[in-house]
Amino acid sequence: MKKNGTLSIASALSLMLIGCGTDGQNEEPTVNQETPAVSENETNAQGESSSTGAANAEQNNDAANQDDMQKKMDELEYAEFELEVEYAGDTEYEVELEQKTVGSVKAKIEDSLNHVEKRGNEAFDELHPLVQKLNITQQTKKDEAISDVLKTFNLPTDYTKFDLEVTFNDGTKIEFKDLKK
Repeated sequence: MKKNGTLSIASALSLMLIGCGTDGQNEEPTVNQETPAVSENETNAQGESSSTGAANAEQNNDAANQDDMQKKMDELEYAEFELEVEYAGDTEYEVELEQKTVGSVKAKIEDSLNHVEKRGNEAFDELHPLVQKLNITQQTKKDEAISDVLKTFNLPTDYTKFDLEVTFNDGTKIEFKDLKK
């Protein structure tokens, strides 16, 4: 694949050089079909070094994003936040924000109401400010928690099933469930 790409680039450059080299006369350019010889070892070494560089940059970026997400998670009162709200017509809104291990954060949004699916940093950036606004404590009543979540997440109140699981930083876990028929 890389060999074909190198050949294509070399051919295109040759055509450009020939086209730029005319002095306005109507000469028929001759196209040299030969391409520079690059050994397979050179091609592999070039590909590996650029692939390795890209992979390292991506890993560093992922690590930086995880560090940033971890710091923001530490600001929350929750170690884990899982919400699932189902509506008529098999539509649902499901989100998850969770500290997996030290330095690892999982975030996802599956919103069939608005046809949105996000994971990772993109989901975290949307969820964190919303979860941060919530006023759910270990003493919050079910109706208050449901109302707070629906308002904060801007969700319709005509759900058929509401399920919220929150794990606080101290390890305490609470769950709010509600079914409507």
